[in-house]
Amino acid sequence: MSGGPDFRAAIEEAKRRAKQQYADRKLGRKLGSRGESEPVVSPSVQAPALRSPVPPSLSPLTVSTSIPGLGDARQGDGEVSPRVKSEENLSPTRAATLENSVPVPPPSSFASLRPAWRLGPNGAGPVKRPLEVDDDGEDTTKPSKRPFAPPKKPTRVSRPGSRGETSGIDTRTSSKSSEWYDNINMKEKFPRNDLISLQQINMSISQCQKEASRDGHLAPFFAKIRQRIHQMEFFDFLTGVIMKKSKVLDDRVGLPQIFYDAGGVEYPWDIKADAQALYLRWLQGILDPHLLRGVHTSRRQRADGRSGVSHSLEKDYPARRSCNVVGDNGLQNGQWWPMQICAMRDGAHGEIEAGIHGQPGSGAFSIILSSGGYEDRDEGERILYCGTSGSDGKPTAGTRHMKESHQLRGPVRVLRSAGLHQTNKYRPAKGLRYDGLYDVVDYEILDAKTAMHRFSLRRRPGQDPIRYEGVERRPTDEEVAAYVKIRKLIGLTG
Repeated sequence: MSGGPDFRAAIEEAKRRAKQQYADRKLGRKLGSRGESEPVVSPSVQAPALRSPVPPSLSPLTVSTSIPGLGDARQGDGEVSPRVKSEENLSPTRAATLENSVPVPPPSSFASLRPAWRLGPNGAGPVKRPLEVDDDGEDTTKPSKRPFAPPKKPTRVSRPGSRGETSGIDTRTSSKSSEWYDNINMKEKFPRNDLISLQQINMSISQCQKEASRDGHLAPFFAKIRQRIHQMEFFDFLTGVIMKKSKVLDDRVGLPQIFYDAGGVEYPWDIKADAQALYLRWLQGILDPHLLRGVHTSRRQRADGRSGVSHSLEKDYPARRSCNVVGDNGLQNGQWWPMQICAMRDGAHGEIEAGIHGQPGSGAFSIILSSGGYEDRDEGERILYCGTSGSDGKPTAGTRHMKESHQLRGPVRVLRSAGLHQTNKYRPAKGLRYDGLYDVVDYEILDAKTAMHRFSLRRRPGQDPIRYEGVERRPTDEEVAAYVKIRKLIGLTG
């Protein structure tokens, strides 16, 4: 910055006084020999106009180490307060007051000044306020307030062994998410109408919850949701991206809202069972609605010219489940299959034709009730079930499995077949239906020569009722229609 000799001399004098003043405060010395309350008149030097741009309030400038009434105008190396005015602009009365009556502010007041301006080669600019020091020369500057944010928290220093054991937190939106669901390509294109069709169940659930909050009549909503779930069983347009975008598997808005009784709604037991069965199937990535999924069907020509149809499980079907499990094996009460081989595919019964499936050491896992000339008796909650005929007084493998279940007191899965006599009210209209767990409570020997045993089974308490009548019955109308259609395609009737 250029200027005359007087201007440069004023700058140097101001710097010297400011440095001396700062040194006096830092070392704890008093400013001169006078008291802080004694009036002091600071010499002023008129400064010429600056060439560099400065705020309007700084032109013209008065360079001074102390401006009474405004506090100390000089706060650092060449710093001038923006509030300083030229003495030539002051009235005579104001100038006399400045010269005779205003004391120098005490050193403690310097820290309260607002940010000052620095005179440098590039003009004037804001600078930080000076440090505060106590009588011992220690820094006592208070941290600046942060009106735009909360106070900073102190940094925590972790000590060895202070953390203890840690455990992960599950943040999934679906409590039982699977790998296929997490790795869906969300950029895949899809028809919007298909997404809307699947989202209707979420909207029905939301409407039902709102009606429940008003203590309204929920029966129409239950009927709508029940029918929609039965229809969803056969949606043939489902893809991964549609499933995820619809949030039908989301715990907060989808099917789990039904079987968790969320939103203040207690749904009928059959709706909860069907919703959970559909949820678990889709969660495994089984989106194929075909009743014979995973089953290979072939037609063979016999030597007599007649043709027949055979079924076998596909070896590479990824969703096949083991049947060698004691208990429900993840099945829902009332779950239905069109053929026995489909029940084998889903882990319900491990035999294509035999009625008893078991394993040595575990007993019987499951049985199928069907007409076969045996002296069975079906009373729903109580069943009298015959084993198979042996020879030379030796029981068959199926009979031995049932006796072992009686000894181990393990539960047995019971499936009822459409092959039961038509007078049996528990008989399903088509296919096979899972009706829960039973205990083998007793048995009797009907024929020692053939080792024919008849076992008494009783249904375990606490399960949903058998689904043989009313709106809860299985198979549903949609399942029967799909089954009839398949039989026509393979050339079968009935």
